[in-house]
Amino acid sequence: MGIKLVMVSIGKPEIGKQLIDHLELAHGEEYLFVDPTNGLYDDLDLNRGVQRTFFNPATPLSFLDRFSKPEGTKELKEILFKWNKGKQLSN
Repeated sequence: MGIKLVMVSIGKPEIGKQLIDHLELAHGEEYLFVDPTNGLYDDLDLNRGVQRTFFNPATPLSFLDRFSKPEGTKELKEILFKWNKGKQLSN
């Protein structure tokens, strides 16, 4: 279908490279783009902040859906494990 998946991360290019390595993304440099000035995020007027993200009514419903499915937390556990180990990237 010719659809290409890309990811845009806020931050410096060297941190993007560390993220690719940390997440073990095969060929990640082909589809991860970094935005040091946060311009794309601002242009798209995406949600920001804890209030709009975690206190959104959809958030607990999403977690409830995930916890009610067999192996619904498998991916979440994998992500949290990598996130916890990756906190050192920002230091």
